[in-house]
Amino acid sequence: MEGGEELLLGMLRRALGLGGLIALLAGSTTAGEVEITYLANEGFLISAGESKVLIDGLFPGIDGFPRLPADLAADLESGRPPFDGIDLVLVTHHHDDHFGPGEVARFLATQPAVLVSTRQVLDRLRDPRSSGSPDRVSPAPGSSATVEAAGVRVDTVDLHHGRYRKPAVENLGFVIDVDGLKVLHIGDTEATVEDFSPLRLAEIGIDVALLPVWYLTEPRWQAVVAQEIRPKSIVAMHLAEPHAPASWFGSAGGFEERIERVMAAWPDAWIPTAPLDCRRFGSNASPAAVCGDRP
Repeated sequence: MEGGEELLLGMLRRALGLGGLIALLAGSTTAGEVEITYLANEGFLISAGESKVLIDGLFPGIDGFPRLPADLAADLESGRPPFDGIDLVLVTHHHDDHFGPGEVARFLATQPAVLVSTRQVLDRLRDPRSSGSPDRVSPAPGSSATVEAAGVRVDTVDLHHGRYRKPAVENLGFVIDVDGLKVLHIGDTEATVEDFSPLRLAEIGIDVALLPVWYLTEPRWQAVVAQEIRPKSIVAMHLAEPHAPASWFGSAGGFEERIERVMAAWPDAWIPTAPLDCRRFGSNASPAAVCGDRP
């Protein structure tokens, strides 16, 4: 190697660190860019450089809501590209359209990822390792936890899945700080403005909010987004399939009508519907750009 190239690499290594230098030389996502890949329902893969976070992606599914095709589900459980190198597995709650004990157990059997979820999820997982293990994090209801792995910081947020459900369903939200962007995923909560206000999410600056569709179509929850979250970019999730029973759409009237209502209120929102649909968000959480070719 010529002396000038050696000097340049030395400067880059000191500025970026070894991981950043490797990512730069490999041509991966540049600093300040985060790729969000839709899987199904509320499942997403968040990638930045060498860091990968999986949320609500390992589940069997329920009728009327999207699930991964069998071949992609098998790739995910086995950690095959593009699902290799996942550092964190986040699960919002134990329902079958978000979590499957078999699917998660098979993934964790071969992948050294940290699992962050509720006590109800760990109970269903029947994992002999306790929630106090370094690779299992489960905050008690009403409390929060912070996890850092592979340069990613995750703060859990306790958000109820409907106050009057019996039995109660523990539901976690996640604030994921990756490569300088803050990404929020709130699971299936039905929390109101009053519930969100003490969290002060708007003050910490949410760049991208992954929100169930009722928060984008129903006035009482639209107020939460506008007042208490105030994200720079919005991603819609948990949209029932076109053939789903009418009851899955509430007052929206149907699949197309619900999409129209989202776009009328949030014209810049991204509504992913196809597995592996991907958008790249810049350092200022600018409007999503389509990712390059996927593996």
